[in-house]
Amino acid sequence: MNQAIAVSRQPYLTVDSPCEMERWRPLVNWVLYIPHAVVLYALQILARVVFLVYWVMFLFTGKLHPGMYNVMVMYERYNARASGFLFGFSELYPPFDFAAEAADNNAYPPIRLGLPVPPESVPRSAALNIIKAIPLYIVMYIYFIGAAAVAVIGWFAVLFTGAWPPNMRSFLVRVSNYWFRIWTYVTMVDNEYPPFSLPPA
Repeated sequence: MNQAIAVSRQPYLTVDSPCEMERWRPLVNWVLYIPHAVVLYALQILARVVFLVYWVMFLFTGKLHPGMYNVMVMYERYNARASGFLFGFSELYPPFDFAAEAADNNAYPPIRLGLPVPPESVPRSAALNIIKAIPLYIVMYIYFIGAAAVAVIGWFAVLFTGAWPPNMRSFLVRVSNYWFRIWTYVTMVDNEYPPFSLPPA
């Protein structure tokens, strides 16, 4: 059993911050998020182009390119931190950090994302993961709809009570980890087919 599969059983995204926060946060966090949204737009385009090259290179060489993989990790981590701030997981403003490595560098302690490193050998059939993941994407879309509703309710909870309901925040983290489970499968670092259920809290 390779290292990627062993790591995949752990939560990728962890949120370590108080549920309590200032009530005005839901009214202004989206404005503070705008600079990160601009950066994320550019990083998303880069990550998509890199994934295409990464996938084609695997087709021809049968090996994953660690450098390209780390560029995609950089986008996912940046997005996790910025989105976590937007949702109100932390009052601490996320850094403009572009570290490209699988292990989290702890530049933003409230929200950490650690992803597995590419294994040394991957079966050529892994190139089909992107197609085999289509049912997972459909389930993910349903979870995303639920997550959007929970996020809106959570914002109102903060607005009126000054705290995120812990179970609601946990649900959003679990949905995020479900996404990262699919992501590691599509990027071929973990070739064990993900379950359709959310990971435990």
